[in-house]
Amino acid sequence: MQSKTAPKRKAQDRGVATRQRIVEEALQLFSRHGFDGVGIREIAESVGVQHGLIKYHFGTKDELWREAARLMFTRMSEILRAEPGEADLPPYKAFEISLRRYVRYCAEHPEHARLMVQESFRDNERLAWASENFIRPSHDRIFARWNALMDAGTMPRVDPALMVYAMTGAAQSIFNLAAEAKLTHGIDALSNETIEAYSNAIVALFMPGLTAAEKAGQK
Repeated sequence: MQSKTAPKRKAQDRGVATRQRIVEEALQLFSRHGFDGVGIREIAESVGVQHGLIKYHFGTKDELWREAARLMFTRMSEILRAEPGEADLPPYKAFEISLRRYVRYCAEHPEHARLMVQESFRDNERLAWASENFIRPSHDRIFARWNALMDAGTMPRVDPALMVYAMTGAAQSIFNLAAEAKLTHGIDALSNETIEAYSNAIVALFMPGLTAAEKAGQK
């Protein structure tokens, strides 16, 4: 006999799934067109729901944007989380692995860089909210690690606040310019071969002392 709560649970599950679809689609559309370039009705049409449903779940477009950004940063944190055992590796090796993981994240989620560039054009409350809640805390967590690697000579001695933008910009660029890379050089930026080769290039650029650190670690 079917439980009386089963239909209610199914409806709740559908509601959660629909809400997730709305946030996912909003993230993609906001990253392509900017906050002002897309409306609630367009997002609803793209998802295939009534625009009133978006207002029911999120209230305003601003709140929907924040939910999309929250999804993006939470997803990045989960993808970039260190695997068990990485904490036991030498710092230079752990960072190399995390840097390669970040390059792949950039390849698979170009909407991240696009969304932040869109918001940086405007310098608004949404950007301030994202900076306070996600961007600055993530930077603060890695700066101490970077200072140790700089002291060891694995990374060049550069202000970490400048390094983070140099590194993230380099890691993201070919994937945001994938069409240009294809037309100009015949590069398939999203192929595994290119992602691996690009990861090697990023590691070589930003960890020039890695080879010496590896040799020292083997002694």
